[in-house]
Amino acid sequence: MKLPGKSVKTDFDIKDFYAVKLGVLWGAFKQESPAFWWFCLYFFLEYIRPATLYPALDILPWTQLALLFALVSAFTDRDVKWVSNNGNVLFVLFYLLVILSSVFAFRPSLSWDEINIVVNWILVYFLFICIVNTEKRFFLFFLLFLLVNFKMSQHGFISFASRGFSYTKWGVMGAPGWFHDSGDFGIAMLIFSAAAVSFAVALREYWGRYKRLLFYYLPFTGLVTIIGTSSRGAQLGLVAMGLWFLLKSRQGIKALLGILVISAMLYFLLPDKMFEEYQTAGDDRTSQDRLEHWDFGIDVALEHPVLGIGYENWLSYCNFMNPNGLGYKRWCRLPHNTYISAAAEIGLIGLLLYILMALFMFRLNAQTRFNANKSGNNFIYNIAHGLDAGLFGYLVATIFFTVLFYPLFWIQLAMTVALHQVSKSGQVKKVPEQFNVHNSNSGD
Repeated sequence: MKLPGKSVKTDFDIKDFYAVKLGVLWGAFKQESPAFWWFCLYFFLEYIRPATLYPALDILPWTQLALLFALVSAFTDRDVKWVSNNGNVLFVLFYLLVILSSVFAFRPSLSWDEINIVVNWILVYFLFICIVNTEKRFFLFFLLFLLVNFKMSQHGFISFASRGFSYTKWGVMGAPGWFHDSGDFGIAMLIFSAAAVSFAVALREYWGRYKRLLFYYLPFTGLVTIIGTSSRGAQLGLVAMGLWFLLKSRQGIKALLGILVISAMLYFLLPDKMFEEYQTAGDDRTSQDRLEHWDFGIDVALEHPVLGIGYENWLSYCNFMNPNGLGYKRWCRLPHNTYISAAAEIGLIGLLLYILMALFMFRLNAQTRFNANKSGNNFIYNIAHGLDAGLFGYLVATIFFTVLFYPLFWIQLAMTVALHQVSKSGQVKKVPEQFNVHNSNSGD
Protein backbone atom coordinates (compact mmCIF):
# COMPACT_ATOMS: atom_id res chain seq x y z
CA MET A 1 0.00 0.00 0.00
CA LYS A 2 1.38 3.38 -1.01
CA LEU A 3 2.01 5.80 1.85
CA PRO A 4 0.17 9.12 1.70
CA GLY A 5 2.24 11.89 0.19
CA LYS A 6 4.72 9.47 -1.34
CA SER A 7 5.05 9.16 -5.09
CA VAL A 8 6.09 6.02 -6.91
CA LYS A 9 9.17 6.41 -9.07
CA THR A 10 8.68 5.84 -12.76
CA ASP A 11 11.12 3.42 -14.38
CA PHE A 12 11.82 5.29 -17.59
CA ASP A 13 12.93 3.26 -20.60
CA ILE A 14 16.56 3.87 -21.55
CA LYS A 15 15.52 3.92 -25.23
CA ASP A 16 13.52 7.08 -24.48
CA PHE A 17 16.73 8.59 -23.13
CA TYR A 18 18.55 7.63 -26.32
CA ALA A 19 15.78 9.24 -28.34
CA VAL A 20 16.31 12.44 -26.28
CA LYS A 21 12.64 12.78 -25.38
CA LEU A 22 12.61 15.95 -23.35
CA GLY A 23 9.57 15.06 -21.27
CA VAL A 24 11.13 11.77 -20.25
CA LEU A 25 14.50 13.36 -19.50
CA TRP A 26 12.92 16.08 -17.37
CA GLY A 27 10.78 13.56 -15.53
CA ALA A 28 13.82 11.37 -14.85
CA PHE A 29 15.86 14.36 -13.69
CA LYS A 30 13.13 15.39 -11.22
CA GLN A 31 13.19 11.89 -9.76
CA GLU A 32 16.91 12.00 -9.08
CA SER A 33 18.33 12.81 -5.67
CA PRO A 34 19.28 16.28 -4.43
CA ALA A 35 22.94 15.22 -4.56
CA PHE A 36 22.67 14.77 -8.32
CA TRP A 37 20.76 18.04 -8.73
CA TRP A 38 23.31 20.02 -6.77
CA PHE A 39 26.21 18.45 -8.60
CA CYS A 40 24.69 19.30 -12.00
CA LEU A 41 24.07 22.85 -10.81
CA TYR A 42 27.67 23.08 -9.65
CA PHE A 43 28.94 21.99 -13.06
CA PHE A 44 26.74 24.53 -14.85
CA LEU A 45 27.95 27.34 -12.58
CA GLU A 46 31.60 26.29 -12.85
CA TYR A 47 31.59 26.35 -16.65
CA ILE A 48 29.24 29.25 -17.44
CA ARG A 49 29.86 31.62 -14.50
CA PRO A 50 26.50 33.46 -14.75
CA ALA A 51 27.35 35.65 -11.74
CA THR A 52 30.27 37.07 -13.72
CA LEU A 53 28.10 37.64 -16.78
CA TYR A 54 25.41 39.31 -14.66
CA PRO A 55 27.04 41.20 -11.75
CA ALA A 56 23.67 41.63 -9.98
CA LEU A 57 23.79 37.89 -9.20
CA ASP A 58 27.24 38.13 -7.64
CA ILE A 59 26.06 38.34 -4.05
CA LEU A 60 26.98 34.83 -2.86
CA PRO A 61 29.62 32.24 -3.78
CA TRP A 62 27.07 30.22 -5.77
CA THR A 63 29.52 27.72 -7.26
CA GLN A 64 31.07 26.81 -3.91
CA LEU A 65 27.65 26.60 -2.28
CA ALA A 66 26.36 24.21 -4.95
CA LEU A 67 29.41 21.96 -4.45
CA LEU A 68 28.99 22.09 -0.67
CA PHE A 69 25.30 21.15 -0.90
CA ALA A 70 26.18 18.30 -3.28
CA LEU A 71 28.69 17.02 -0.71
CA VAL A 72 26.21 17.24 2.17
CA SER A 73 23.40 15.67 0.11
CA ALA A 74 25.65 12.80 -0.95
CA PHE A 75 25.73 11.56 2.64
CA THR A 76 21.93 11.21 2.66
CA ASP A 77 21.67 9.61 -0.81
CA ARG A 78 21.44 5.82 -0.46
CA ASP A 79 22.35 5.43 -4.14
CA VAL A 80 25.72 7.13 -3.65
CA LYS A 81 28.33 4.44 -3.10
CA TRP A 82 32.09 4.42 -2.94
CA VAL A 83 33.72 3.56 -6.25
CA SER A 84 36.93 1.57 -6.09
CA ASN A 85 39.16 2.14 -9.11
CA ASN A 86 42.90 2.14 -9.80
CA GLY A 87 42.54 5.66 -11.11
CA ASN A 88 41.75 6.77 -7.55
CA VAL A 89 45.24 5.71 -6.45
CA LEU A 90 46.97 7.75 -9.16
CA PHE A 91 44.68 10.70 -8.46
CA VAL A 92 45.33 10.66 -4.70
CA LEU A 93 49.09 10.24 -5.15
CA PHE A 94 49.18 13.17 -7.55
CA TYR A 95 47.34 15.51 -5.20
CA LEU A 96 49.35 14.36 -2.19
CA LEU A 97 52.40 15.37 -4.18
CA VAL A 98 50.79 18.75 -4.93
CA ILE A 99 50.25 19.32 -1.19
CA LEU A 100 53.82 18.25 -0.36
CA SER A 101 55.17 20.56 -3.04
CA SER A 102 53.16 23.36 -1.40
CA VAL A 103 54.65 22.62 2.01
CA PHE A 104 58.21 22.75 0.67
CA ALA A 105 57.57 25.38 -2.01
CA PHE A 106 59.87 28.24 -2.91
CA ARG A 107 57.19 30.50 -1.41
CA PRO A 108 54.59 28.35 0.41
CA SER A 109 52.21 31.28 0.90
CA LEU A 110 51.64 31.40 -2.86
CA SER A 111 50.63 27.74 -2.84
CA TRP A 112 48.26 28.08 0.11
CA ASP A 113 46.62 31.14 -1.45
CA GLU A 114 45.44 28.87 -4.31
CA ILE A 115 44.92 25.63 -2.39
CA ASN A 116 41.14 26.00 -2.76
CA ILE A 117 41.53 24.92 -6.40
CA VAL A 118 43.22 21.70 -5.26
CA VAL A 119 40.49 21.00 -2.70
CA ASN A 120 37.86 21.77 -5.33
CA TRP A 121 39.11 19.16 -7.84
CA ILE A 122 39.50 16.53 -5.14
CA LEU A 123 35.87 17.02 -4.10
CA VAL A 124 34.61 17.22 -7.68
CA TYR A 125 36.35 14.02 -8.75
CA PHE A 126 35.12 11.86 -5.89
CA LEU A 127 31.61 13.33 -5.89
CA PHE A 128 31.37 12.76 -9.63
CA ILE A 129 32.35 9.08 -9.61
CA CYS A 130 30.19 8.33 -6.56
CA ILE A 131 27.07 10.25 -7.62
CA VAL A 132 27.03 9.69 -11.39
CA ASN A 133 26.87 5.91 -10.96
CA THR A 134 24.07 4.69 -13.25
CA GLU A 135 23.66 4.81 -17.01
CA LYS A 136 20.69 7.16 -16.72
CA ARG A 137 22.53 9.55 -14.43
CA PHE A 138 25.55 9.47 -16.73
CA PHE A 139 23.34 10.16 -19.75
CA LEU A 140 21.70 13.14 -18.04
CA PHE A 141 25.04 14.57 -16.97
CA PHE A 142 26.62 13.98 -20.37
CA LEU A 143 23.74 15.77 -22.07
CA LEU A 144 24.22 18.67 -19.64
CA PHE A 145 27.95 18.64 -20.47
CA LEU A 146 27.09 18.94 -24.18
CA LEU A 147 24.55 21.71 -23.66
CA VAL A 148 26.80 23.79 -21.41
CA ASN A 149 29.64 23.58 -23.91
CA PHE A 150 27.23 24.23 -26.79
CA LYS A 151 26.22 27.44 -25.02
CA MET A 152 29.84 28.56 -25.47
CA SER A 153 30.45 27.00 -28.90
CA GLN A 154 27.47 28.62 -30.58
CA HIS A 155 28.55 31.98 -29.16
CA GLY A 156 32.04 31.39 -30.55
CA PHE A 157 30.64 30.27 -33.90
CA ILE A 158 28.38 33.32 -34.21
CA SER A 159 31.20 35.68 -33.17
CA PHE A 160 33.55 34.17 -35.77
CA ALA A 161 30.88 34.21 -38.48
CA SER A 162 29.83 37.80 -37.69
CA ARG A 163 33.30 39.05 -38.57
CA GLY A 164 33.24 37.13 -41.85
CA PHE A 165 35.43 34.27 -40.55
CA SER A 166 38.35 36.70 -40.50
CA TYR A 167 41.45 36.61 -38.32
CA THR A 168 41.95 38.48 -35.07
CA LYS A 169 44.90 38.02 -32.74
CA TRP A 170 42.62 37.51 -29.71
CA GLY A 171 40.37 35.01 -31.52
CA VAL A 172 37.04 34.12 -29.93
CA MET A 173 36.55 33.51 -26.21
CA GLY A 174 34.32 31.37 -24.03
CA ALA A 175 32.54 32.13 -20.78
CA PRO A 176 34.29 34.26 -18.14
CA GLY A 177 36.55 32.23 -15.88
CA TRP A 178 38.35 29.13 -17.08
CA PHE A 179 37.69 29.63 -20.79
CA HIS A 180 37.92 33.38 -21.29
CA ASP A 181 41.30 32.99 -22.97
CA SER A 182 40.90 31.93 -26.58
CA GLY A 183 43.53 29.18 -26.40
CA ASP A 184 42.03 27.59 -23.29
CA PHE A 185 38.61 27.90 -24.91
CA GLY A 186 39.93 26.09 -27.98
CA ILE A 187 41.01 23.12 -25.85
CA ALA A 188 37.57 22.97 -24.22
CA MET A 189 36.04 22.91 -27.70
CA LEU A 190 38.28 19.99 -28.68
CA ILE A 191 36.92 17.88 -25.84
CA PHE A 192 33.36 19.05 -26.51
CA SER A 193 33.55 18.34 -30.25
CA ALA A 194 34.82 14.79 -29.67
CA ALA A 195 32.08 14.17 -27.11
CA ALA A 196 29.38 15.58 -29.40
CA VAL A 197 30.55 13.49 -32.39
CA SER A 198 30.54 10.30 -30.32
CA PHE A 199 27.06 11.12 -28.97
CA ALA A 200 25.67 11.63 -32.48
CA VAL A 201 27.34 8.48 -33.86
CA ALA A 202 26.03 6.39 -30.98
CA LEU A 203 22.40 7.50 -31.07
CA ARG A 204 21.60 8.84 -34.56
CA GLU A 205 19.46 5.79 -35.36
CA TYR A 206 17.06 6.83 -32.59
CA TRP A 207 16.45 10.30 -34.01
CA GLY A 208 14.39 11.80 -36.78
CA ARG A 209 15.79 14.13 -39.43
CA TYR A 210 15.55 17.39 -37.50
CA LYS A 211 16.92 16.01 -34.26
CA ARG A 212 19.85 14.55 -36.18
CA LEU A 213 20.56 17.92 -37.77
CA LEU A 214 20.46 19.56 -34.33
CA PHE A 215 22.97 17.14 -32.83
CA TYR A 216 25.19 17.30 -35.92
CA TYR A 217 25.20 21.08 -35.49
CA LEU A 218 26.72 20.77 -32.00
CA PRO A 219 30.15 19.44 -33.05
CA PHE A 220 30.06 21.65 -36.17
CA THR A 221 29.96 24.79 -34.00
CA GLY A 222 32.74 23.41 -31.83
CA LEU A 223 35.01 22.64 -34.79
CA VAL A 224 34.49 26.04 -36.45
CA THR A 225 35.02 27.76 -33.10
CA ILE A 226 38.43 26.08 -32.77
CA ILE A 227 39.41 27.72 -36.08
CA GLY A 228 38.00 31.02 -34.78
CA THR A 229 40.15 30.97 -31.63
CA SER A 230 43.24 31.72 -33.77
CA SER A 231 45.08 29.26 -31.52
CA ARG A 232 47.73 27.19 -33.29
CA GLY A 233 47.91 24.79 -30.35
CA ALA A 234 44.17 24.10 -30.35
CA GLN A 235 44.17 23.67 -34.13
CA LEU A 236 47.02 21.16 -33.95
CA GLY A 237 45.01 19.34 -31.30
CA LEU A 238 42.12 19.29 -33.77
CA VAL A 239 44.32 17.63 -36.40
CA ALA A 240 45.44 15.05 -33.84
CA MET A 241 41.84 14.38 -32.82
CA GLY A 242 40.79 13.88 -36.44
CA LEU A 243 43.60 11.40 -37.02
CA TRP A 244 42.56 9.55 -33.86
CA PHE A 245 38.97 9.19 -35.07
CA LEU A 246 40.21 8.03 -38.47
CA LEU A 247 42.53 5.38 -37.02
CA LYS A 248 39.87 4.06 -34.64
CA SER A 249 37.06 3.90 -37.19
CA ARG A 250 36.02 0.76 -39.05
CA GLN A 251 34.13 2.69 -41.71
CA GLY A 252 37.14 2.63 -44.03
CA ILE A 253 36.82 4.80 -47.12
CA LYS A 254 33.55 6.29 -45.88
CA ALA A 255 35.22 7.61 -42.72
CA LEU A 256 38.20 8.86 -44.71
CA LEU A 257 35.98 10.77 -47.14
CA GLY A 258 33.93 12.25 -44.30
CA ILE A 259 37.02 13.49 -42.46
CA LEU A 260 38.50 14.83 -45.71
CA VAL A 261 35.31 16.81 -46.43
CA ILE A 262 35.27 18.27 -42.91
CA SER A 263 39.00 19.00 -43.08
CA ALA A 264 38.60 20.77 -46.43
CA MET A 265 35.76 22.90 -45.06
CA LEU A 266 37.79 23.91 -41.99
CA TYR A 267 40.85 24.53 -44.17
CA PHE A 268 38.96 27.03 -46.33
CA LEU A 269 37.67 28.75 -43.19
CA LEU A 270 41.23 29.20 -41.94
CA PRO A 271 42.10 32.91 -42.38
CA ASP A 272 45.12 33.82 -44.48
CA LYS A 273 46.80 35.33 -41.43
CA MET A 274 46.75 31.92 -39.74
CA PHE A 275 48.69 30.45 -42.67
CA GLU A 276 51.30 33.16 -42.13
CA GLU A 277 51.52 32.26 -38.44
CA TYR A 278 52.13 28.61 -39.29
CA GLN A 279 54.81 29.56 -41.81
CA THR A 280 56.68 31.60 -39.19
CA ALA A 281 56.13 29.11 -36.32
CA GLY A 282 59.37 28.54 -34.46
CA ASP A 283 61.00 31.69 -35.80
CA ASP A 284 58.55 34.42 -34.80
CA ARG A 285 58.96 36.42 -31.60
CA THR A 286 56.19 34.58 -29.76
CA SER A 287 57.68 31.16 -30.54
CA GLN A 288 61.17 32.24 -29.49
CA ASP A 289 59.78 33.64 -26.25
CA ARG A 290 57.97 30.38 -25.56
CA LEU A 291 61.09 28.30 -26.29
CA GLU A 292 63.07 30.46 -23.88
CA HIS A 293 60.51 29.79 -21.14
CA TRP A 294 60.56 26.07 -21.97
CA ASP A 295 64.33 25.93 -21.65
CA PHE A 296 64.13 27.64 -18.28
CA GLY A 297 61.35 25.29 -17.12
CA ILE A 298 63.31 22.19 -18.10
CA ASP A 299 66.32 23.47 -16.15
CA VAL A 300 64.11 24.12 -13.11
CA ALA A 301 62.62 20.60 -13.29
CA LEU A 302 66.07 19.02 -13.46
CA GLU A 303 67.29 21.12 -10.53
CA HIS A 304 64.20 20.29 -8.40
CA PRO A 305 63.21 16.78 -9.59
CA VAL A 306 61.38 15.49 -6.50
CA LEU A 307 58.86 18.15 -5.43
CA GLY A 308 59.57 20.96 -7.88
CA ILE A 309 59.50 24.61 -6.85
CA GLY A 310 55.96 24.35 -5.50
CA TYR A 311 52.40 24.54 -6.73
CA GLU A 312 51.59 28.01 -8.16
CA ASN A 313 55.20 29.19 -7.71
CA TRP A 314 56.28 29.41 -11.36
CA LEU A 315 55.97 33.17 -11.89
CA SER A 316 57.52 34.09 -8.55
CA TYR A 317 60.47 31.74 -8.98
CA CYS A 318 60.98 32.70 -12.63
CA ASN A 319 61.10 36.41 -11.83
CA PHE A 320 63.39 35.77 -8.84
CA MET A 321 65.86 33.81 -10.99
CA ASN A 322 65.61 36.26 -13.89
CA PRO A 323 65.65 39.75 -12.34
CA ASN A 324 66.39 41.27 -15.73
CA GLY A 325 63.41 39.52 -17.30
CA LEU A 326 62.90 36.54 -19.56
CA GLY A 327 61.62 36.64 -23.13
CA TYR A 328 61.02 39.52 -25.49
CA LYS A 329 58.85 41.43 -23.00
CA ARG A 330 61.63 41.09 -20.43
CA TRP A 331 59.46 39.62 -17.72
CA CYS A 332 58.29 36.11 -16.94
CA ARG A 333 55.10 34.57 -18.19
CA LEU A 334 53.61 31.11 -17.82
CA PRO A 335 55.57 28.42 -19.68
CA HIS A 336 52.66 27.64 -22.04
CA ASN A 337 53.33 23.93 -21.71
CA THR A 338 51.38 21.81 -19.24
CA TYR A 339 54.07 19.13 -19.06
CA ILE A 340 56.89 21.57 -18.29
CA SER A 341 54.65 23.37 -15.81
CA ALA A 342 53.92 20.10 -13.98
CA ALA A 343 57.58 19.08 -13.93
CA ALA A 344 58.78 22.50 -12.70
CA GLU A 345 56.15 23.09 -10.03
CA ILE A 346 55.48 19.54 -8.77
CA GLY A 347 58.62 17.73 -9.88
CA LEU A 348 59.37 14.93 -12.31
CA ILE A 349 57.38 12.50 -10.15
CA GLY A 350 54.34 14.75 -10.52
CA LEU A 351 54.80 14.83 -14.28
CA LEU A 352 55.10 11.04 -14.34
CA LEU A 353 51.86 10.63 -12.35
CA TYR A 354 50.09 13.06 -14.69
CA ILE A 355 51.20 11.06 -17.75
CA LEU A 356 50.25 7.79 -16.04
CA MET A 357 46.74 9.14 -15.38
CA ALA A 358 46.39 9.99 -19.07
CA LEU A 359 47.59 6.53 -20.15
CA PHE A 360 45.31 4.98 -17.55
CA MET A 361 42.31 6.74 -19.13
CA PHE A 362 43.07 5.21 -22.53
CA ARG A 363 43.35 1.76 -20.95
CA LEU A 364 40.16 2.20 -18.91
CA ASN A 365 38.19 3.36 -21.94
CA ALA A 366 39.33 0.22 -23.79
CA GLN A 367 38.01 -1.88 -20.90
CA THR A 368 34.76 0.10 -21.01
CA ARG A 369 34.34 -0.70 -24.70
CA PHE A 370 34.97 -4.37 -23.95
CA ASN A 371 32.18 -4.30 -21.34
CA ALA A 372 29.89 -2.39 -23.73
CA ASN A 373 30.49 -4.99 -26.43
CA LYS A 374 29.36 -7.74 -24.07
CA SER A 375 26.17 -5.90 -23.17
CA GLY A 376 25.58 -4.59 -26.71
CA ASN A 377 25.49 -1.00 -25.48
CA ASN A 378 26.30 1.31 -28.37
CA PHE A 379 25.98 4.48 -26.30
CA ILE A 380 28.64 3.54 -23.76
CA TYR A 381 30.86 2.06 -26.47
CA ASN A 382 30.96 5.21 -28.57
CA ILE A 383 31.20 7.64 -25.66
CA ALA A 384 34.34 5.80 -24.55
CA HIS A 385 35.73 6.44 -28.05
CA GLY A 386 34.81 10.12 -27.77
CA LEU A 387 36.54 10.43 -24.40
CA ASP A 388 39.69 8.94 -25.95
CA ALA A 389 39.61 11.31 -28.92
CA GLY A 390 39.04 14.37 -26.74
CA LEU A 391 41.85 13.33 -24.42
CA PHE A 392 44.26 12.78 -27.31
CA GLY A 393 43.48 16.22 -28.75
CA TYR A 394 43.92 17.72 -25.27
CA LEU A 395 47.31 16.06 -24.76
CA VAL A 396 48.60 17.43 -28.07
CA ALA A 397 47.17 20.93 -27.59
CA THR A 398 48.52 21.31 -24.05
CA ILE A 399 52.07 21.14 -25.35
CA PHE A 400 51.37 24.84 -25.98
CA PHE A 401 49.21 25.77 -22.96
CA THR A 402 49.41 25.73 -19.17
CA VAL A 403 46.06 24.27 -18.07
CA LEU A 404 47.03 21.60 -15.53
CA PHE A 405 44.58 22.73 -12.85
CA TYR A 406 41.76 23.70 -15.19
CA PRO A 407 38.61 21.53 -15.11
CA LEU A 408 39.38 19.96 -18.52
CA PHE A 409 41.60 17.04 -17.47
CA TRP A 410 39.89 16.35 -14.14
CA ILE A 411 36.34 16.28 -15.52
CA GLN A 412 37.61 14.03 -18.32
CA LEU A 413 39.17 11.66 -15.77
CA ALA A 414 36.00 11.60 -13.67
CA MET A 415 33.80 10.88 -16.72
CA THR A 416 36.13 8.07 -17.78
CA VAL A 417 36.04 6.39 -14.37
CA ALA A 418 32.28 6.89 -13.99
CA LEU A 419 31.53 5.50 -17.46
CA HIS A 420 33.67 2.44 -16.79
CA GLN A 421 31.88 1.84 -13.50
CA VAL A 422 28.51 2.09 -15.25
CA SER A 423 29.66 -0.25 -18.04
CA LYS A 424 30.35 -3.08 -15.60
CA SER A 425 27.32 -2.57 -13.37
CA GLY A 426 23.89 -4.16 -13.51
CA GLN A 427 22.45 -0.73 -14.32
CA VAL A 428 23.46 -1.03 -17.98
CA LYS A 429 20.52 -1.79 -20.26
CA LYS A 430 20.99 -3.90 -23.36
CA VAL A 431 19.88 -2.07 -26.48
CA PRO A 432 17.78 -3.64 -29.23
CA GLU A 433 19.65 -5.87 -31.70
CA GLN A 434 19.34 -3.44 -34.61
CA PHE A 435 21.17 -0.78 -32.60
CA ASN A 436 23.85 -2.84 -30.92
CA VAL A 437 27.59 -2.39 -31.16
CA HIS A 438 28.19 -5.21 -33.61
CA ASN A 439 25.86 -3.63 -36.16
CA SER A 440 27.35 -0.18 -35.58
CA ASN A 441 29.64 1.52 -38.05
CA SER A 442 31.95 2.59 -35.28
CA GLY A 443 34.70 0.33 -34.06
CA ASP A 444 37.42 0.01 -31.49
